Amino acid sequence: MAEQSFEMDDLLDEISMVLTAAENGDTDTLYDHRASIISIYAQAMAEFHFSEDKLEWLNAILRAVEDNQVEQCLSILEQEQDTEVLFLGSQFASVMAGCYHHDECMTAVQAVGLKALLLAMKYEQNHDDSLEN
Repeated sequence: MAEQSFEMDDLLDEISMVLTAAENGDTDTLYDHRASIISIYAQAMAEFHFSEDKLEWLNAILRAVEDNQVEQCLSILEQEQDTEVLFLGSQFASVMAGCYHHDECMTAVQAVGLKALLLAMKYEQNHDDSLEN
């Protein structure tokens, strides 16, 4: 437990350093910690928002994003039937695409996530309307 606390303290120290650098306009420090923060952020997303059975799916998304394979990434995302998981997967893909400066991929995965949310909202609205009639 002490080791976990030590790691958390180290992370909090790094986060504090990054936030201080942001407040001071210190772009060099922000850049120096960019990879670490993005890696920690992606790991936190995977651990807090996804069940263990989704890790292979996330890894496939990550490989497609790293290789800037937009069509493949969309295909992998669209395999998911659960709207919430699909949207969170698109957020994960978007963050990682941004990290790699793959703007086209980032835009496409955001679009597929938004599409899933909008279709779910439309379905819910139609379902509610049919219950009222």
